[in-house]
Amino acid sequence: MLKFVNVVVGSVGILMVSLPDSSAATYRDITLGGVNLTAWCQKQFGKEFKAKLIEKNAGGWTCEQSAGNRRPISVKNACKMQYGKRAYKAKAIRWSDPYSWRCFARERVPTMKGVDLTPWCKKTYGEEFKAKLIGKTAGDWTCEQSAGNRRPILVKSACRLQYGKKVYDAKALNWNDPYSWKCMMP
Repeated sequence: MLKFVNVVVGSVGILMVSLPDSSAATYRDITLGGVNLTAWCQKQFGKEFKAKLIEKNAGGWTCEQSAGNRRPISVKNACKMQYGKRAYKAKAIRWSDPYSWRCFARERVPTMKGVDLTPWCKKTYGEEFKAKLIGKTAGDWTCEQSAGNRRPILVKSACRLQYGKKVYDAKALNWNDPYSWKCMMP
């Protein structure tokens, strides 16, 4: 479900910024590096085996002792042997290039959620304070009681008030967009 940016204009200025709501974690692949196929062949089948290219593509690898003694290769398992439990996937970057095999790990992408600044203003400075945008950038938010009574906002603290101690940072994804503040969580 997509949540929208809500701004109530008038004597009360409230900021609520959110990204699509998703309970599923998001991950991305990170490259661990290439893979030593001969080391895997030797561990699986003995020191006399070596990785041998028998076709000129990424799928052309086999473990070979001699032309008549070949065994299948598992590039994914070779990655796990070389990089440990972190390695979850092996991929040929270009199928036409037999030397393009890479090993990958998964890395969790931080969750980013919007922040409502007004509750922080009220809690920090008093019930009569509201979040108010006084310029055009992400740094132009203030807690305001009246035009002459403005106080600074600590966005990271506002994020922690809203989401708890799991928040480790607050970022404006685009400084020129005052509604781009996001709370960063694991």
